[in-house]
Amino acid sequence: MEVATYILFGLGCLGATDIALYHSFSHGIRSHPDSRAELVVHSLRGPTYATLFLVIPNLVLQGFYFWCLLALLAFDVVISIVDFALERESRRLLGGLPSGEYVLHIIIAMLFGGLVTAVCLEAGVWRSLPAQIAYAPAAVPDVLRLVMAVMALLVLISGIQDAIAARKLYAVPLRGGGDENPTIVN
Repeated sequence: MEVATYILFGLGCLGATDIALYHSFSHGIRSHPDSRAELVVHSLRGPTYATLFLVIPNLVLQGFYFWCLLALLAFDVVISIVDFALERESRRLLGGLPSGEYVLHIIIAMLFGGLVTAVCLEAGVWRSLPAQIAYAPAAVPDVLRLVMAVMALLVLISGIQDAIAARKLYAVPLRGGGDENPTIVN
């Protein structure tokens, strides 16, 4: 899945830019109580993309496992829809969603469509084969596969940080109304 690997790498770079530039430096959403629901959604993206960064450049997923890969991609679509729906309110007290972040999300969404298309075109024949997972690296430079393994670790850590921040923020009252007496859910 060479094309899918390159597209996924591009998505990872753009996603890292989004996290660093807009989530961390510009808005600091991990310390903003109104962003806690958005952080919960972001925390789901960590393991999702960690899996994609490891699977797509390295494995052949046949039969049932191919359908699991498509289900993971569909799950990410749901994450994105929920994230887009939450961001407006999450960032309201921070001045709203910056135009640059909005444009970046559009580009990421378009590339994600390209990723799904590439997976279906490059690996679609796997859907009817006997269920099997096999190590078969994509014909991409080894250094790219290594970088994507590092990206997998980093996005997983970022997702864990988002989950921890969301949990802590559920103990903090919202500034924009809503839960007046929030509690931490165990």
